[in-house]
Amino acid sequence: MSGATITIANPTFGLVTLLETGTGSGDYQATRNSFPAGDFALNVVRGADNVRDVVLGGPGVHAITGPAINATVSNVQPLAVTWTVPSQVKSAELETRDFGPVVMPDNGVFQIPAGSNPARTDQRIRLYRFNELDIAAGLLGSRMRVKIRQTVEPIIVQ
Repeated sequence: MSGATITIANPTFGLVTLLETGTGSGDYQATRNSFPAGDFALNVVRGADNVRDVVLGGPGVHAITGPAINATVSNVQPLAVTWTVPSQVKSAELETRDFGPVVMPDNGVFQIPAGSNPARTDQRIRLYRFNELDIAAGLLGSRMRVKIRQTVEPIIVQ
């Protein structure tokens, strides 16, 4: 729904107004450089149309535990990426400069296949974890997603 006022409330962040990503897109987002604990409550208002108090649990802040920053890894063997799972979420998504993104279960480990990690001195791993839900009272296709990203870079691939 384009032209709506959309807010998310969190006990730590307070009230955050989401901006439409492009005129007429109906997609809204907000980006922050820190991530609070707790749940997120969504409210959508456009004229007489509204959806109120949709609550989604936050994914919790994770850490990429392997490989470490400045690690040297082989480009001819699978690369195991590991992370903490502070609370189970719907999905995780992993990407490097040369691989992905790939969506997977949030189980704390993923193997990047051999051959998908070419030699370079500036490789990076980005891991997103997110919870999302379809908004039952919203228009068809309406969903709420809370996502957090952690990055490890550089990684040296030889």
